[in-house]
Amino acid sequence: MNLKQFASIGILVTGLGFLGLESVDARTLFQTSSYTIAQTFEAQPIYETWKLTHSFAGYVHESTVVMNGRSGVMRTKYFNPLTKKTEIVKQNMTLKSVPRGLMLIGSNPVYDGTSKRHPTYVEDNFILAVQPDGSFIVLTCDRENRCSDVDFEVIK
Repeated sequence: MNLKQFASIGILVTGLGFLGLESVDARTLFQTSSYTIAQTFEAQPIYETWKLTHSFAGYVHESTVVMNGRSGVMRTKYFNPLTKKTEIVKQNMTLKSVPRGLMLIGSNPVYDGTSKRHPTYVEDNFILAVQPDGSFIVLTCDRENRCSDVDFEVIK
């Protein structure tokens, strides 16, 4: 990562902190603070499938996001050090526009194929932004303020 990308990511993380945005259940999305509501608005619908790769504490997470308008589903495969097994978690995703780009907000992480909530998986949030020079940055920060660069690929 070059200095320019590092600086851009720092700005995005700082922006996330100022916005006070966090993962929320879809039912409580509009029960957040008035400041958060004023800072988010409806994004243009997206109908694509994405592959996202990021890591937390050295554990790589491979995700597939299927967007169907302003909402979608993400499945994430990762090694869980607590269970010492590879797990797949499914979560709902909501797309919002924010001043720094698009925010993909995760909610309700469950074991894939079930409705059982995962006891330790923290909802994912992603910022996707096209910079003025045309470069593309994707960053993830969860509600525990763990952040990571993200490799992003559109699947055709």
